[in-house]
Amino acid sequence: MESVHESAPAAKILVGVSLDARASSQLLSWAVTVAARPNDTVIALHVLAVRKAEKRLKSERSSLRQAQASVISAVGEFAGVCQTKRVKLEAKVRTCSSVGEGLADEAALVEANLLVLRSRNSFEIVRYCLKNAPEGCSIVGVDVDVDVDVQALPRKDGDVDSLTYDDNNSSSSSRLTYKDNNNNMVNALSPLRKFFGSTSKRERRHSSSESICEKESPRGVLEGPEAASTPADDCSSSSSSVVGRRSHTNNWRRLSVARLFFPLPPSPEDSISMEGDACSSYAEEVKPSWRCFSYEEISRATNKFHPDNLVGRGGFAEVFKGSLRSGQNVAVKRLAKGEGDQLKEKEFLVELGILGHVRHPNTANLIGCCIENGLHLVFDLSCNGSLASALHSKHGRVLEWSARYKIAIGIARGLHYLHKCCRHRIIHRDIKASNVLLGADFEPQISDFGLAKWLPKQWTHHSVIPIEGTFGYLAPEYFMHGIVDEKTDVFSFGVLLLEIVTGRRPADTSKQSLLVWAKPLMQSGRIAELADPKLEGKYDMDQMQRLVVTASYCVRQSSIWRPPMSKVLGLLTNDRDSVEAQIRSIPECQVDEMDDYNLATDCSLDY
Repeated sequence: MESVHESAPAAKILVGVSLDARASSQLLSWAVTVAARPNDTVIALHVLAVRKAEKRLKSERSSLRQAQASVISAVGEFAGVCQTKRVKLEAKVRTCSSVGEGLADEAALVEANLLVLRSRNSFEIVRYCLKNAPEGCSIVGVDVDVDVDVQALPRKDGDVDSLTYDDNNSSSSSRLTYKDNNNNMVNALSPLRKFFGSTSKRERRHSSSESICEKESPRGVLEGPEAASTPADDCSSSSSSVVGRRSHTNNWRRLSVARLFFPLPPSPEDSISMEGDACSSYAEEVKPSWRCFSYEEISRATNKFHPDNLVGRGGFAEVFKGSLRSGQNVAVKRLAKGEGDQLKEKEFLVELGILGHVRHPNTANLIGCCIENGLHLVFDLSCNGSLASALHSKHGRVLEWSARYKIAIGIARGLHYLHKCCRHRIIHRDIKASNVLLGADFEPQISDFGLAKWLPKQWTHHSVIPIEGTFGYLAPEYFMHGIVDEKTDVFSFGVLLLEIVTGRRPADTSKQSLLVWAKPLMQSGRIAELADPKLEGKYDMDQMQRLVVTASYCVRQSSIWRPPMSKVLGLLTNDRDSVEAQIRSIPECQVDEMDDYNLATDCSLDY
């Protein structure tokens, strides 16, 4: 039977999403991870209900921009997974007189094979889609709120395929079947509960907004990378459940035009337990707090992107400072024009998708975005620039020790939040001094999530090609083998700690690696020789020792000997007795790492 799936043509899966970020994420998660297979296309569509297409009010234009930004954020979460699975990902927003009409019209327009809806959508929406969806398009209703609720609804021609749900009092034996016209029983869908665990009631999150639709073809807001033509990231997992799902991925293809409604099982993140106050203090909001700006607003704020307002430039983006009409100072990140637009759009999508779900004092605060005349992200302006400029500026004042220690702790808190406290584990992949912004009172904020990766709970790591990041900060297993997990960021953080302590770049002007230089000094305990000469001995010795000891653990060659960020944070913040207990709990390295460091850092000499 599996060979039948392999030979089946690529499918188009249309997912009706709302402005409820949580529900949209769950629908897309099912579509991407369960229904889609390589070369399929998943289209996230939001339909915005308007009164008259020819007379769009200013408020409706604003709603359209907000909807576009919301859909981009929703699909951004799955950009990496789609690239891995070689699934094309699209985001669309269209306007129409009713949501049901917009969904049915789009299904016909793109020749969708599957339409995924919330089963608790408005009855009128569901009924319209059942009556008007094109022949050959199966409709799946996913209930994100309650336990199993399977029902068959008739098509407009009265030709009803009968559905049977057989529980047998066992979630492991539950099956969903339907009868075709020849009265043959066909396995329609093995229960997802078998792979995700038992279902449980969830608090209802009701989206009151209904959407609207023009007859002309809407354009995609953003498209994911063309999986067929670009090499995908090769993601590995130790979990058998991921492999186990593959055999059930395409069972919906046997449904012909059957209309199905079944519950969405709990997503893995629902079972994540928040670890201590560091997590519980910053619980995520369901809805993003940012908004979609018009191009006119951000152009006015930056004085038409005047060169005098340029405060930073990277490989793919330029950053301009500006001021909104409200008086709020902002930084506008604009994607640079040039080659590689698909890659830029992917990174924009990933960064927006991740930042839209991140809420912590030590991560960059996204205010909004703009997708008119290019792609733009709008952040709070960090009044003290970046950590790199504070440490290495030839003309600026010396960064005092108290500020350095505060910055180190803040970065550790931000990374711990990303690794342990988010709804999804986030691996930043590009922790470095220039990606740490300094706000008022030198409170650090981790920024630039363009290379970040979502790491599903059941996965041990990503295996990524090509290798991206900044030489000098790259963990050995990442640089040499493309392996990415939380310990990748821990290594980079260790290098950053040494940079904070010494005032040296990962590779200085003499092309000497910071790690190679610092290793013997750390081993012999010559702390005074590690300290930045610009400090002139004005530092707290206990704090200095904490940073150096913590850095020595973080930059261990093998990732299995590095502590997680929870222990790193404890080393930096706990009292001495607790720190000594934590140090005893960290296993001793069983290898001599000196030669390994030389191997791992030779690549950084051209930094």
